[in-house]
Amino acid sequence: MDPQARRFLWDCILSVIREGRSVVLTSHSMEECEALCTRMAIMVNGRFRCLGSVQHLKNRFGDGYTVVVRVGGPGPAPVESLMQHRFPGIVLKERHGGLLQYQLPSRASSLASVFSVLAAHRGPCRIEDYSVSQTTLDQVFVHFAREQSDEDPGGATAPGQDAAPGQDAAPAAPSPGRRLTSFLEDDSYQESAV
Repeated sequence: MDPQARRFLWDCILSVIREGRSVVLTSHSMEECEALCTRMAIMVNGRFRCLGSVQHLKNRFGDGYTVVVRVGGPGPAPVESLMQHRFPGIVLKERHGGLLQYQLPSRASSLASVFSVLAAHRGPCRIEDYSVSQTTLDQVFVHFAREQSDEDPGGATAPGQDAAPGQDAAPAAPSPGRRLTSFLEDDSYQESAV
């Protein structure tokens, strides 16, 4: 859809929601999900892998923070050394000239600490600018999408196919209703209250 048509459709969906009706939306667009959904689920191979508010999914399944630092001067070596020393567990994901992008697990440091360290070393390390952002919903989606396969999620033999000689047929996969019920009853998937 072109941007104008997409915005029109979003407005129509939002007006239905404002009337107190429920809407089930399926989409691969995380931008669309963030704009329209109060709760969402991500499916992999026909199974729900997570369920909750957008913020809950980012907190629970995100990789922490993305830290982007733009460095001037002779090179990024002082910043790389600083980041590794001050934030154990930080991972350099990309480097393009003087632009460094790190992934910092949220348990490794607080946001206040990240900003304090970068502000204090802005001059000595020739940091031109920096940004810290939470994991995006796209990154959460990609994390789960990596698990996608063309295989049958239950590993069962397809109807009409026999098991290989000398092997028993795989047991039938649980019914979709039973899988959903067990997912909804599993405490490890419950949304946390903030």
